[in-house]
Amino acid sequence: MKKALIIVAALAVLALIGWASLRDVGPKGEEVEAQPVTRRTISARVKGTGEIAPEKKVEISAKVIGEIIGLPVEEGQKVQQGQLLVEIERDVYEAARDRARAALLQAQVAVQRQQVQLADAERSLERARQLHSQGLSSQQSLDTAQLAVDTAKVEVEAAKAAVAGSHSALDQAQDDLARTTIRSPMSGIVIQLDAEKGETVVPGSTNLPGSVIMTVADMSRLLAEVEVSEVDVVQLALGQEAVVNVDALADKPQRGHVVEIATSGRKDATQGTIRFAVKIVLDDPDPALRPAMTAKVDILTATREDALTVPIQAVVKRTLSDEGNEVRGTAAKGLDERDVVFLVKDGKAVVRKVDTGISDELYVEITSGLDEGDQVVVGPYRTLKALHDGDPITVAKSSAEGGSQDEEGGVEVTVS
Repeated sequence: MKKALIIVAALAVLALIGWASLRDVGPKGEEVEAQPVTRRTISARVKGTGEIAPEKKVEISAKVIGEIIGLPVEEGQKVQQGQLLVEIERDVYEAARDRARAALLQAQVAVQRQQVQLADAERSLERARQLHSQGLSSQQSLDTAQLAVDTAKVEVEAAKAAVAGSHSALDQAQDDLARTTIRSPMSGIVIQLDAEKGETVVPGSTNLPGSVIMTVADMSRLLAEVEVSEVDVVQLALGQEAVVNVDALADKPQRGHVVEIATSGRKDATQGTIRFAVKIVLDDPDPALRPAMTAKVDILTATREDALTVPIQAVVKRTLSDEGNEVRGTAAKGLDERDVVFLVKDGKAVVRKVDTGISDELYVEITSGLDEGDQVVVGPYRTLKALHDGDPITVAKSSAEGGSQDEEGGVEVTVS
C-alpha cells in the first residue's frame, strides 16, 4: 500500500511539471525595457568647443626696421593707454630727418632764386617793349625777352613743386622717427611678449608679415570663441544665454550670452563639415581666466515646461502608410520614414507615429501622438533597432528615471 502511494505521488509531481512546461510553450517575445511617458521641463542646447579670448586685443608690430633698444614692460604687466612699450634705435631716422630738413631749405632757397630771376626777366621785357615801341629794337629782341619771362615763371613753379616734395619727405622722415617710439593704444595687460631687447624688428609688407613685438588685451571683457555645425547654427540667436565650462575652473561654470554669429562658415577639412564661429561674452569673468584656455559652451536655445517627454532613444524611424501602419519591403518604396515609438500593448509592440519638439541629451519632447503614462519601449538599442509593429515582447523591468543603455554603450545622441 505504501509503495502504491509513492508511485501515485511521483506521477502527480510529473504531471505538475508537464503542465508547467506546457504553460510556458508559445512565443515569449524579445525582452525589452519600457518607461512611461512623463512630463518634465526640457531645455534644448547647442554645444561648441573653443577657447577663451579677450574681446579687444591689439598686436603691437614694428612700423620701421631697427634694433629694439628699450623694452620697459614684461609679459603679464598692466599698462595704461599712452604708456611707453618699445623704443627702436633712432640714429638712422634722426639723420634722415635732418637730411630732409636741409633739402627743404635748399628747395626754398631755389624758389627765391627763381623768383629773383623772374623779376629780372620781367624788367628786361618791359625795356624791350619800350625800345620796340620807339622802333629802336627788333621784334626778335622783344620775343626773346618774353621767352625769358615765360621760362622764369616755369622755373619758379618747378622750384615750388620741389619745395612741396621736400615738405613731404620731411614729414615722412619725422613720421618714421616718431614710429621708433611705440606707446600703448589702450589700457590692458601684456598677454604675450614675442621680442627681446636687442632684437631687430622689421615692418610688414604685402607678402611678408611684420614683426609682432607683443599683444596687449583688455581682460575686463572676455569671450568664449567656439565653432558649431551648420545644423546647429540655425537655432542660434543674439542674446541667447550660455554656460561656459573651462577645464582649469571645472567647479566654476561661467555664464554669458551670444554676441556674434558668423554669417559665413569654414569648411572643416578633417571632418568634411561646415563650421560657424560663434562668440559668447562672459557676464562676470573669473579673474583666473587666461586667453587660449579651452572652453566648452552650452547655449540655451529653447525651454519647454511641463512637456510630454520620452527617452530620446525611444524615438526611431519607420515607414508608415497613410493610415499609420508600418509597411516594409516593396510596399515601403517611395514612402518617407517617420518618427515613431513602440507602445507596450498586451505583450506586443504597437507602432505609434509621433511628432517631436525640442530635445536635450536624454529626453525628447512629444508634441502629438502620445498621452501621459503610455508605456513605450526604450531599449535595449539592438532590440529596438530591429523591432516591428506587432512583435511579441516581454517587459523585463521599467527603466529607472533617466533612461537606460545596453551593453554596447547605448545610443549616440546629437542635440538638435
